[in-house]
Amino acid sequence: MRRPAIRIAAFGLSGLLLAASGWYIARTFQWRAIGRLLVQVNLLLLLAGGGGSLILYWLLRAVRWQFLMRKMGPTSRFLDVYLCTVVAVSFAIFTPLQSGETLKVELLRKYGVVGRPAGYGTFVVERVLDLVVLLSIGCVSLLTTVGILPDRRYVYVILALILLGALAALVVALKLRLPGKPGELLGRVRECVRDPRTLSGAFLITCASWISVGFSWQVFLYSGGVDLGFLRSMALMAVVALISILSLIPGGLGINEASTTQILIQYGLAAPAAQAGSLVLRSYSVLAIALGAAHLGVWQVVRLCRQRSTRSA
Repeated sequence: MRRPAIRIAAFGLSGLLLAASGWYIARTFQWRAIGRLLVQVNLLLLLAGGGGSLILYWLLRAVRWQFLMRKMGPTSRFLDVYLCTVVAVSFAIFTPLQSGETLKVELLRKYGVVGRPAGYGTFVVERVLDLVVLLSIGCVSLLTTVGILPDRRYVYVILALILLGALAALVVALKLRLPGKPGELLGRVRECVRDPRTLSGAFLITCASWISVGFSWQVFLYSGGVDLGFLRSMALMAVVALISILSLIPGGLGINEASTTQILIQYGLAAPAAQAGSLVLRSYSVLAIALGAAHLGVWQVVRLCRQRSTRSA
């Protein structure tokens, strides 16, 4: 009975947030002024710069995944890991908590490359690293951005809690023993985190991947005429990404636009410019899905060519 109740509560919360965000957008967005700003968007910069930064992000995610999987034994070709990562991450944008990224594990498992315990073990490590790095980047960016926080003591408290939480998670992974499949999954997690070089290397790659996302946001905003600067773009990205993930709304639809607009107004932008900037950032998701679909087509062609070469041999 608990699981249905939790699901109903989660759907109810996400529904309320979606309704509130939609009401805010319908009530406050100045569509005529926004339209005049959107027609001035630099499409070449948005597509080329934004697309290139997205591919860099996916490459870093694929490097991290293969780096972690090497602790589990032989790994697949990097091309397969990269293409699986792109397809899963791009389409996971519109799944609650971005849970659709688990598709990459199932894809490689389907082709006999990785088992579920090993695949999901590395996925758990990736998720924890993402949360720690994203929270830390958000805090550091807010601390180094002048004029945003009236009282910075709260940020130092959050940073301390992040550190303590990460240490507690590490201790649990190393010490806790569970029976059955949960124990096997935790054992795979332990294989990744017990090696300091593997854990530190994955942490650095995670930092680089999220920095690349912040750069992507800066490029997208600049294409729309908003010159926010790198640190402010990083702070905006981290805060909005966390809000989007925790809201349980697929793709952060509505709540991303509402939160982005409010933060940009806090940065000193006029309301129409902030609203237009939030809509330009929505093209990040659209472009990611389009590129993900293109990568899926490439992967199908690659696998077909391999099958033909195997048959001819």
